[in-house]
Amino acid sequence: MAKKGAKKSNYEANEAFLQYEEEIANHPNYSGMPDLRHEDGTIQWEAPSNRGAGVFQFTHDRRYLWWQEKASEIGISTDEDKWISKVAKAIHPTKLHPCKYCGRIMDIRYCYLSSNFIKRVQKLSFFDGIIDMTETTHIFDFIAEFVDTYGDKSFEALPNLLRCSQVKEIPTLPHDLSIWTSWIEEDYIPKEPSMLSPGAMSNPPDRLDGFHTFNRCCRSTADKGRSKENLASYSTDRRAFENWSDGNWITANKLMGFINSNPDMKKEQCANATSGGHHPRPCSADHIGPISLGFCHRPEFQLLCKSCNSAKNNRMYFSDVRHLIEIEKNGETVATWYANPIWQKCKGKINDKESALRLSRIMRDNRNIAMMLLAELMSKKEYLFLFSLLNLEYADYDYEIIDGSTKNLNQIVTVKFTKKTSALRYVNIQKVRKIRVAYSSLYEYAKKENRNGFSYTNSQIEMLKEEVLSILSKIDDNLKKWNQQLIDALSADNEHLDSEIVKFLTSIDYNILKQNSSFIMVKEILIQIMDKVASELAANWNSPRYSRESFDD
Repeated sequence: MAKKGAKKSNYEANEAFLQYEEEIANHPNYSGMPDLRHEDGTIQWEAPSNRGAGVFQFTHDRRYLWWQEKASEIGISTDEDKWISKVAKAIHPTKLHPCKYCGRIMDIRYCYLSSNFIKRVQKLSFFDGIIDMTETTHIFDFIAEFVDTYGDKSFEALPNLLRCSQVKEIPTLPHDLSIWTSWIEEDYIPKEPSMLSPGAMSNPPDRLDGFHTFNRCCRSTADKGRSKENLASYSTDRRAFENWSDGNWITANKLMGFINSNPDMKKEQCANATSGGHHPRPCSADHIGPISLGFCHRPEFQLLCKSCNSAKNNRMYFSDVRHLIEIEKNGETVATWYANPIWQKCKGKINDKESALRLSRIMRDNRNIAMMLLAELMSKKEYLFLFSLLNLEYADYDYEIIDGSTKNLNQIVTVKFTKKTSALRYVNIQKVRKIRVAYSSLYEYAKKENRNGFSYTNSQIEMLKEEVLSILSKIDDNLKKWNQQLIDALSADNEHLDSEIVKFLTSIDYNILKQNSSFIMVKEILIQIMDKVASELAANWNSPRYSRESFDD
């Protein structure tokens, strides 16, 4: 552990930064750094040029000479422009730097969106504001969501978004995310383009490692801090992740992006247009079975105008229920495992608009009970089992929409996809995003009070819960080790969140994990629990809670 006692301002440096100080001070790349420590052994991290007296009055000058010698050692001429910052970047061992204030780990390279880049995106004719962008958004995170949301349009826009004085010519690259991310990392970022910015500004010799102590996240607002920023949402698919939805979330996101960006789709009318009223174009992609009720996140969407989509919210039309029943006849699963029991028990009761609304209300309560069940497992530290429910295997593949395969039947859009193994970098971007949103939202869900959701249990359900915990307590030591690794990676105090999740992902085989007999057995028991919940909810079909005219969100 790092020694505490380093000279600070009017705040305490976080533990991540203190540890980082020790790692840098002890790294051979910084060997021979003048005036490294104070008499008490703490690190002299800062060496300002305006010290007027004291034993370390000339530390700044001594360190400046050290940087000159280091430049010569690694072959950088001190006659070059910005030579000292080039040296700092070249010798930094990890290229990752924790913020002294909040602890957030950021890349010292030019990897984060600049304000001008964000403005360019906002001016795109097809941009509809669905993507969250800030000046702490990593370029790879942005591109992953950009491509997911807008498909081919995003690839066509990238050259103009990225072009700048440092990189005037953008190569013609295939519409392949892995190729684009590789080019950006290997060719674009090293040129320090003005469309991107570094996570930490260089500052040698004032700082021992050559970088400002505040990262981009806090440099202008250090008195406020934003340590939770690494849990920022990704609005395109966040609801599916929050609701632990089944379904191929990769193809579903891809089709959503196609609908949002395709010019022909923007000309299509709202599914409700024939019923009268004003239905302005363009329409958006509506889940026929709302994922907020427990339906799967599937690559099939209904076209609804903005007002109709907003009004529908987490309710179902009578036509939605009839369509989903027909889809099931083709062998497709439409409801997530925890919603399927109540769906199967009640779908036959739907014969009009009112009964469809009643089912929506019941399924809302069912979802609430399911989320609290998962949150209870999370409170028991059964993270690894929950991890097996996330359907991460879909991210191992890259899907592309086949030209000419689009079908629009009664304003319900489907497409066909090609499938190939995805690039490792993109796989991790996708998985990390889903993991952090799923767990953080489950944690927040359990904390919220005064919910209107129906809560139910009985002695049989409690016995089944005990059986679940008993089975999970007996998993082998290797699984228990992975479980603890995942807990550590997702710790609320862990500012290395993304990198720690990636480390965890590289240590396991997810497909083998999903086939674990104990986890399969536990999921079957959870389905039994939700079947008992469904029986109780179905028995309350005529309850005023579900038959009344309004239902609080």
